[in-house]
Amino acid sequence: MTLDPPIVRLELESRPETPALVRAMLGGLAERLGSDPELLDDLKTAVSEACNNVVLHAYPGAGGPLTVLLYASEREIEVVVRDRGTGIPPDAPSQGVGMRVVQALAERATFWSPPGGGTEVSMTFAAVREGKPLLITPPSPAPEDAWERRLAAEANGISGDVVGSVSPVGLLTGVLGRLGRALAIRARFSLDRFADVYLVTDAVTDHAARNAQGGRIAFAISARARRLELKIGPLRAGPSAGPDARRSEGGARAGSPPLALLSDELEQIRVGGSELLRVALLDPPRSRPPAG
Repeated sequence: MTLDPPIVRLELESRPETPALVRAMLGGLAERLGSDPELLDDLKTAVSEACNNVVLHAYPGAGGPLTVLLYASEREIEVVVRDRGTGIPPDAPSQGVGMRVVQALAERATFWSPPGGGTEVSMTFAAVREGKPLLITPPSPAPEDAWERRLAAEANGISGDVVGSVSPVGLLTGVLGRLGRALAIRARFSLDRFADVYLVTDAVTDHAARNAQGGRIAFAISARARRLELKIGPLRAGPSAGPDARRSEGGARAGSPPLALLSDELEQIRVGGSELLRVALLDPPRSRPPAG
Protein backbone atom coordinates (compact mmCIF):
# COMPACT_ATOMS: atom_id res chain seq x y z
CA MET A 1 0.00 0.00 0.00
CA THR A 2 2.91 2.37 0.59
CA LEU A 3 3.26 2.75 -3.18
CA ASP A 4 0.04 4.80 -3.08
CA PRO A 5 -0.02 8.42 -1.85
CA PRO A 6 -0.84 8.80 1.86
CA ILE A 7 -4.17 10.28 2.88
CA VAL A 8 -2.32 12.19 5.64
CA ARG A 9 1.28 13.34 5.90
CA LEU A 10 2.56 15.07 9.03
CA GLU A 11 6.00 16.60 9.50
CA LEU A 12 6.77 17.40 13.13
CA GLU A 13 9.67 18.08 15.47
CA SER A 14 10.53 15.25 17.85
CA ARG A 15 9.46 16.63 21.25
CA PRO A 16 7.82 15.10 24.34
CA GLU A 17 4.44 16.53 23.29
CA THR A 18 4.65 15.22 19.70
CA PRO A 19 2.86 11.89 20.35
CA ALA A 20 -0.13 13.82 21.70
CA LEU A 21 -0.33 15.82 18.46
CA VAL A 22 -0.25 12.62 16.41
CA ARG A 23 -3.03 11.14 18.58
CA ALA A 24 -5.06 14.30 17.97
CA MET A 25 -4.69 13.82 14.21
CA LEU A 26 -5.77 10.18 14.49
CA GLY A 27 -8.82 11.12 16.56
CA GLY A 28 -9.90 13.79 14.09
CA LEU A 29 -9.42 11.49 11.13
CA ALA A 30 -11.38 8.72 12.87
CA GLU A 31 -14.33 11.10 13.28
CA ARG A 32 -14.42 11.76 9.54
CA LEU A 33 -14.06 8.07 8.65
CA GLY A 34 -16.47 6.72 11.27
CA SER A 35 -13.76 4.48 12.65
CA ASP A 36 -14.49 1.58 14.98
CA PRO A 37 -13.53 2.62 18.57
CA GLU A 38 -11.39 -0.46 19.16
CA LEU A 39 -9.48 0.13 15.93
CA LEU A 40 -8.91 3.76 16.93
CA ASP A 41 -7.61 2.71 20.36
CA ASP A 42 -5.16 0.27 18.76
CA LEU A 43 -4.00 2.91 16.27
CA LYS A 44 -3.48 5.56 18.94
CA THR A 45 -1.60 3.23 21.28
CA ALA A 46 0.68 1.65 18.68
CA VAL A 47 1.47 4.89 16.83
CA SER A 48 2.10 6.68 20.14
CA GLU A 49 4.62 4.01 21.10
CA ALA A 50 6.40 4.38 17.76
CA CYS A 51 6.52 8.18 18.17
CA ASN A 52 7.70 7.87 21.77
CA ASN A 53 10.53 5.68 20.55
CA VAL A 54 11.65 8.51 18.25
CA VAL A 55 11.40 11.10 21.03
CA LEU A 56 13.41 8.95 23.46
CA HIS A 57 16.04 7.38 21.22
CA ALA A 58 16.39 8.89 17.74
CA TYR A 59 18.07 12.19 18.63
CA PRO A 60 20.06 11.86 21.88
CA GLY A 61 19.98 15.13 23.77
CA ALA A 62 18.16 17.01 21.01
CA GLY A 63 15.11 17.08 18.76
CA GLY A 64 14.84 16.28 15.09
CA PRO A 65 12.36 15.67 12.27
CA LEU A 66 9.62 13.07 12.63
CA THR A 67 7.33 12.08 9.74
CA VAL A 68 3.98 10.28 10.02
CA LEU A 69 2.30 8.85 6.91
CA LEU A 70 -1.15 7.27 6.94
CA TYR A 71 -2.56 5.09 4.15
CA ALA A 72 -6.05 3.59 3.95
CA SER A 73 -7.76 1.01 1.74
CA GLU A 74 -10.87 -1.16 2.00
CA ARG A 75 -8.87 -3.92 3.71
CA GLU A 76 -6.29 -2.19 5.88
CA ILE A 77 -4.76 0.93 7.36
CA GLU A 78 -1.03 1.44 7.36
CA VAL A 79 0.84 4.03 9.43
CA VAL A 80 4.53 4.75 8.90
CA VAL A 81 6.60 6.64 11.49
CA ARG A 82 9.98 7.77 10.17
CA ASP A 83 12.91 9.68 11.65
CA ARG A 84 16.39 10.72 10.52
CA GLY A 85 18.14 9.92 13.75
CA THR A 86 20.74 7.42 14.87
CA GLY A 87 19.01 4.37 13.41
CA ILE A 88 18.76 0.96 15.05
CA PRO A 89 22.10 0.07 16.68
CA PRO A 90 23.49 -3.34 15.67
CA ASP A 91 23.61 -4.43 19.33
CA ALA A 92 20.13 -3.12 20.21
CA PRO A 93 17.67 -5.57 21.80
CA SER A 94 15.38 -7.02 19.16
CA GLN A 95 12.30 -5.82 21.03
CA GLY A 96 11.91 -2.98 23.49
CA VAL A 97 8.73 -2.68 25.54
CA GLY A 98 7.21 -0.10 23.17
CA MET A 99 7.96 -2.14 20.09
CA ARG A 100 6.42 -5.23 21.68
CA VAL A 101 3.24 -3.19 22.17
CA VAL A 102 3.31 -2.21 18.48
CA GLN A 103 3.71 -5.83 17.41
CA ALA A 104 0.91 -6.96 19.72
CA LEU A 105 -1.60 -4.44 18.36
CA ALA A 106 -0.74 -4.32 14.65
CA GLU A 107 -1.43 -7.15 12.23
CA ARG A 108 2.02 -6.55 10.76
CA ALA A 109 4.88 -4.41 12.00
CA THR A 110 8.30 -3.87 10.46
CA PHE A 111 11.30 -1.94 11.79
CA TRP A 112 14.29 -1.03 9.68
CA SER A 113 17.02 1.54 9.13
CA PRO A 114 16.94 2.94 5.56
CA PRO A 115 20.26 3.35 3.72
CA GLY A 116 20.18 7.13 4.25
CA GLY A 117 19.98 6.73 8.03
CA GLY A 118 17.24 6.95 10.61
CA THR A 119 14.53 4.44 11.45
CA GLU A 120 11.20 3.57 9.86
CA VAL A 121 8.40 1.74 11.65
CA SER A 122 5.51 0.47 9.51
CA MET A 123 2.29 -0.71 11.22
CA THR A 124 -0.63 -2.32 9.40
CA PHE A 125 -4.10 -2.76 10.92
CA ALA A 126 -7.08 -4.66 9.54
CA ALA A 127 -9.93 -2.43 8.36
CA VAL A 128 -12.39 -5.35 8.27
CA ARG A 129 -13.52 -7.59 11.15
CA GLU A 130 -15.71 -10.66 10.59
CA GLY A 131 -16.56 -9.37 7.14
CA LYS A 132 -17.67 -5.95 8.40
CA PRO A 133 -15.79 -2.72 7.56
CA LEU A 134 -14.34 -0.85 10.52
CA LEU A 135 -14.31 2.54 8.79
CA ILE A 136 -15.58 4.39 5.74
CA THR A 137 -12.98 3.94 3.02
CA PRO A 138 -11.98 7.39 1.70
CA PRO A 139 -11.71 8.07 -2.04
CA SER A 140 -8.31 7.50 -3.60
CA PRO A 141 -5.92 10.26 -2.49
CA ALA A 142 -4.37 12.69 -4.94
CA PRO A 143 -0.62 12.41 -5.58
CA GLU A 144 1.69 14.36 -3.34
CA ASP A 145 2.82 17.58 -4.99
CA ALA A 146 5.46 18.74 -2.47
CA TRP A 147 3.48 21.84 -1.56
CA GLU A 148 4.83 21.69 1.99
CA ARG A 149 8.38 22.08 0.65
CA ARG A 150 7.34 24.50 -2.08
CA LEU A 151 5.67 26.83 0.40
CA ALA A 152 8.59 26.58 2.80
CA ALA A 153 10.80 27.98 0.04
CA GLU A 154 8.61 31.07 -0.32
CA ALA A 155 9.20 34.18 1.76
CA ASN A 156 5.78 33.72 3.31
CA GLY A 157 5.88 29.96 3.14
CA ILE A 158 4.74 27.22 5.43
CA SER A 159 6.73 26.47 8.54
CA GLY A 160 5.44 25.53 11.93
CA ASP A 161 5.06 23.04 14.73
CA VAL A 162 3.03 20.79 12.42
CA VAL A 163 3.34 20.82 8.63
CA GLY A 164 1.34 18.37 6.56
CA SER A 165 -1.05 17.56 3.78
CA VAL A 166 -4.37 15.75 3.47
CA SER A 167 -6.20 14.09 0.58
CA PRO A 168 -9.08 14.04 -0.10
CA VAL A 169 -9.60 17.61 1.07
CA GLY A 170 -12.77 16.69 2.97
CA LEU A 171 -10.65 14.94 5.62
CA LEU A 172 -9.05 18.26 6.58
CA THR A 173 -11.92 19.21 8.90
CA GLY A 174 -11.15 16.60 11.53
CA VAL A 175 -7.37 16.81 11.21
CA LEU A 176 -6.95 20.60 11.30
CA GLY A 177 -9.54 21.09 14.02
CA ARG A 178 -7.98 18.58 16.42
CA LEU A 179 -4.42 19.77 15.78
CA GLY A 180 -5.43 23.42 16.12
CA ARG A 181 -7.06 22.82 19.48
CA ALA A 182 -4.12 20.74 20.75
CA LEU A 183 -1.70 23.52 19.83
CA ALA A 184 -3.97 26.21 21.31
CA ILE A 185 -3.55 24.42 24.64
CA ARG A 186 0.23 24.57 24.18
CA ALA A 187 -0.09 28.29 23.40
CA ARG A 188 -1.93 28.72 26.75
CA PHE A 189 -5.10 30.15 25.25
CA SER A 190 -7.82 31.19 27.66
CA LEU A 191 -11.09 29.26 27.69
CA ASP A 192 -12.93 31.99 25.77
CA ARG A 193 -10.27 32.23 23.08
CA PHE A 194 -9.95 28.45 22.93
CA ALA A 195 -13.63 28.29 21.94
CA ASP A 196 -12.86 30.62 19.02
CA VAL A 197 -10.35 28.08 17.67
CA TYR A 198 -13.26 25.71 16.93
CA LEU A 199 -15.02 28.35 14.84
CA VAL A 200 -11.91 29.51 13.00
CA THR A 201 -10.64 26.04 12.06
CA ASP A 202 -14.14 25.10 10.86
CA ALA A 203 -14.27 28.25 8.72
CA VAL A 204 -10.78 27.63 7.30
CA THR A 205 -11.57 24.03 6.36
CA ASP A 206 -14.88 25.07 4.80
CA HIS A 207 -13.05 27.66 2.72
CA ALA A 208 -10.47 25.04 1.69
CA ALA A 209 -13.18 22.57 0.67
CA ARG A 210 -14.71 25.17 -1.66
CA ASN A 211 -11.48 26.62 -3.04
CA ALA A 212 -8.78 23.94 -3.00
CA GLN A 213 -6.87 24.04 -6.26
CA GLY A 214 -6.50 20.27 -6.43
CA GLY A 215 -7.28 17.09 -4.57
CA ARG A 216 -4.62 17.58 -1.88
CA ILE A 217 -4.29 20.46 0.57
CA ALA A 218 -1.19 21.44 2.57
CA PHE A 219 -1.27 23.16 5.95
CA ALA A 220 0.91 24.36 8.79
CA ILE A 221 0.12 25.32 12.36
CA SER A 222 2.48 27.23 14.66
CA ALA A 223 1.93 27.82 18.38
CA ARG A 224 3.74 30.42 20.45
CA ALA A 225 2.82 32.03 23.76
CA ARG A 226 -0.72 33.35 23.27
CA ARG A 227 -0.48 33.08 19.47
CA LEU A 228 -1.74 30.48 17.00
CA GLU A 229 -1.10 30.73 13.27
CA LEU A 230 -2.53 28.59 10.47
CA LYS A 231 -1.46 28.51 6.83
CA ILE A 232 -3.21 26.52 4.13
CA GLY A 233 -2.86 26.05 0.36
CA PRO A 234 -2.86 25.70 -2.58
CA LEU A 235 -6.11 27.58 -3.08
CA ARG A 236 -7.61 28.97 -6.25
CA ALA A 237 -6.41 32.48 -6.99
CA GLY A 238 -8.67 35.28 -8.10
CA PRO A 239 -11.25 37.75 -6.81
CA SER A 240 -13.95 35.10 -6.45
CA ALA A 241 -11.82 32.76 -4.34
CA GLY A 242 -11.20 34.87 -1.22
CA PRO A 243 -12.94 34.19 2.09
CA ASP A 244 -15.34 37.05 1.33
CA ALA A 245 -14.72 37.30 -2.45
CA ARG A 246 -13.10 40.73 -1.90
CA ARG A 247 -9.43 41.60 -2.29
CA SER A 248 -7.17 44.60 -2.15
CA GLU A 249 -3.71 45.05 -3.61
CA GLY A 250 -0.62 43.29 -2.32
CA GLY A 251 -1.95 40.13 -0.72
CA ALA A 252 -5.18 41.46 0.59
CA ARG A 253 -6.71 41.35 4.00
CA ALA A 254 -10.06 39.73 3.43
CA GLY A 255 -12.62 37.90 5.44
CA SER A 256 -16.13 37.03 6.46
CA PRO A 257 -17.51 35.84 9.78
CA PRO A 258 -16.11 34.10 11.67
CA LEU A 259 -12.68 34.58 10.09
CA ALA A 260 -12.87 38.37 9.87
CA LEU A 261 -14.47 38.70 13.30
CA LEU A 262 -12.31 36.26 15.25
CA SER A 263 -8.88 36.40 13.59
CA ASP A 264 -6.26 39.03 14.42
CA GLU A 265 -4.41 38.59 11.13
CA LEU A 266 -5.99 37.38 7.90
CA GLU A 267 -4.11 37.41 4.62
CA GLN A 268 -4.23 35.89 1.15
CA ILE A 269 -0.73 35.43 -0.30
CA ARG A 270 -0.08 34.75 -3.97
CA VAL A 271 2.28 31.79 -4.53
CA GLY A 272 2.80 31.29 -8.26
CA GLY A 273 -0.61 30.67 -9.79
CA SER A 274 -2.16 29.72 -6.45
CA GLU A 275 -2.92 31.33 -3.12
CA LEU A 276 -2.00 30.64 0.48
CA LEU A 277 -4.38 31.65 3.27
CA ARG A 278 -2.77 32.78 6.54
CA VAL A 279 -4.81 33.20 9.72
CA ALA A 280 -3.46 34.20 13.14
CA LEU A 281 -5.23 34.33 16.50
CA LEU A 282 -3.90 36.12 19.58
CA ASP A 283 -5.02 35.86 23.19
CA PRO A 284 -6.19 38.33 24.23
CA PRO A 285 -7.33 39.40 20.75
CA ARG A 286 -6.37 42.79 19.43
CA SER A 287 -8.91 45.50 20.07
CA ARG A 288 -11.06 46.28 17.07
CA PRO A 289 -12.97 49.43 16.21
CA PRO A 290 -16.70 49.15 16.87
CA ALA A 291 -18.82 48.17 13.89
CA GLY A 292 -20.57 51.05 12.28
